[in-house]
Amino acid sequence: MLRRPKAKSQPAVCIVRHNYYPDTHVRRDAEALVKDGYDVSVIALRRDGQAARETLNGVQIHRLPVEHQRGSALRYAWEYTSFALLAFLRLTRLHLRKRFRVVEIDNMPDILVFSAIVPRLTGTPVILYVFDNMPELLAYLWETSERHPVVRLLAFLERISAAFASRVIVTQEMPRRIAVKRGVPEEKITVVLNCADETVFSRDKVPDVPRTDDRFDIVTHGAMLERYGIHILIDALPTVLKTVPNAHVQIFGAGEYRDELEHRVAQAGLQEHVHFRGFTPLDELLEGLARADVGYVGMLNDQVLPNKLMEYVAMDVPVMLSRWPTFTYYFPEDSATYFNAGDADDLARSLIRIHDDRDAARERAARALSRYQHYRWEVQREVYLNLYADLMNTSRGEQAASSYLPRSAS
Repeated sequence: MLRRPKAKSQPAVCIVRHNYYPDTHVRRDAEALVKDGYDVSVIALRRDGQAARETLNGVQIHRLPVEHQRGSALRYAWEYTSFALLAFLRLTRLHLRKRFRVVEIDNMPDILVFSAIVPRLTGTPVILYVFDNMPELLAYLWETSERHPVVRLLAFLERISAAFASRVIVTQEMPRRIAVKRGVPEEKITVVLNCADETVFSRDKVPDVPRTDDRFDIVTHGAMLERYGIHILIDALPTVLKTVPNAHVQIFGAGEYRDELEHRVAQAGLQEHVHFRGFTPLDELLEGLARADVGYVGMLNDQVLPNKLMEYVAMDVPVMLSRWPTFTYYFPEDSATYFNAGDADDLARSLIRIHDDRDAARERAARALSRYQHYRWEVQREVYLNLYADLMNTSRGEQAASSYLPRSAS
């Protein structure tokens, strides 16, 4: 694929993200832009102890004096509003000095895109990167319908934010369909899949340590939130133990739902079989994943294509997935083991099935890894960089990488 011709000076671009930097996705994207010859600035949140300004791997970071705190709707409104206002001021000042060629705004919230109004008015293309569909997420969290006034308001704000933007990036197929349903032209949307960091999550990166036990290890890692369905795995474990007494669950990571999970484990008397590992050194996490018999992704809604799913697949670990259209679209039934979302009994049966036929589970994992070759960052990076080049009216090749991504799971 042809590369963008190198300019005498680096074209300046900016990413605004209501999150901390370095953040998994933004750091990878920003550093890809740096390696491709861009002058990259990132505007982000600032947690206690972080520098207000610094440069990491060529990325110039501007941290604003706002911290993320979970709380009431009013707390979120204040936090989003204050960050948006400060981001508007910082982005405008930087743009007047650097004359950004492209500005990328990552949601949430969607209306953060309007912090780029000055660059937009001066002719700079603006990308809205939709990591989460706020209307659907709120409807799920509030257990309400799409007709709720607040949900409808958020849908309206998402629609006008997408209309303001030059292009829209979504992270997988289902949000693309939602955007089209909301009136965003298909040609305005680019899908950049949420994939694993292949410099880290690869079976080749982990020394082969022979197992000396017959444990059946189920692993899950990342944030501990209720909607991630880890409690369903704990509820299923007593049934699994009746047939598979050597089953163990390894939980890496942390989050607001950990106390509830630990309480559930204690109530069920599962302390010897459920191990909360917290945040561990990377090599310890990778070893835990490499030794796992199952990688668990039990989402209770169909909002995201989780990064940890891609990490299990990249590590060649058989995956256990709650049955949602997003998952079956990218990994059909022959490449993963599925259970009905939220159903502990069905999950227990499915885990026992994997235990009883591990060869078949490994074959499914191999098929998942084969499909993953189309989803890898090496491919997605070209989709992402092509979009930037296209917005600056330069070509990175006649065929974008997205054109050979599979259009369905069939």
